[in-house]
Amino acid sequence: MPQHHLRRRVPSAKLRRRSILLMAGTLMAGMMPRKRLHAQGATAEPFPPSGLERSPAQMMPDELFTDADGIEHRLADFRGRPVIVHLWATWCGPCVKELPALAALKPPLEASGIALLPVAVDHRGVEVVKPFLEKLKLDTFDTFYDQRRAIPASLEEETLPFTLFLDRQGMLICRHPGPLLWSAPDALPSLLHLMT
Repeated sequence: MPQHHLRRRVPSAKLRRRSILLMAGTLMAGMMPRKRLHAQGATAEPFPPSGLERSPAQMMPDELFTDADGIEHRLADFRGRPVIVHLWATWCGPCVKELPALAALKPPLEASGIALLPVAVDHRGVEVVKPFLEKLKLDTFDTFYDQRRAIPASLEEETLPFTLFLDRQGMLICRHPGPLLWSAPDALPSLLHLMT
């Protein structure tokens, strides 16, 4: 066999540099911090619903989320009536603080034709959230789950609590990062004015 077939090919300096740059880029990308959800500062005062303002309607990403039985839902499933999507987590102090007032507001909102969808973004979903709600004596407060955190990611939002207000067509008409004063005396009429 001729000798030239047995020679090992030595990569050129240009190819070696490219390989090193590619590996370095991959390592750097892996070390870059990902956007993480965080709770609104504990000192942040809840914002009154009367201060919320309607913005020009925009398309809302139709992300998947589940109920306690693991059945998948989309925001499109709720078209035809105004919807409030409230994102929260068990580890978020301001979220936990406002849950009882939000739970108390749910029946009058729904009686007025507005769907309230509390969506927990805890990674372990029902396993963590259900006992947590029972401990707070809110076990009848039905919540949905977005364990992948697809809704806040699709809106590039990192703050919890985070509330979205959708019109009857499923268009986003208002969004609020941070706690809301759900217990304000004018909360219900303010929300009805915003949503209808």
